[in-house]
Amino acid sequence: MPTYEALPRFTTDLDRLTREQRRKFRQTVTAFVEDLRSGGRFRAGLRRARRFQ
Repeated sequence: MPTYEALPRFTTDLDRLTREQRRKFRQTVTAFVEDLRSGGRFRAGLRRARRFQ
């Protein structure tokens, strides 16, 4: 049983990715899940940079 629901917008955006973008996306998701499971902090490459206004 899936624990998520892929919305149409997500599916459309995913379909538009190039092969290389899709590969990087899957790597990022894998790293994100590993960090969640470890209970620690997210690795630097997964953190979003803060922008000052």
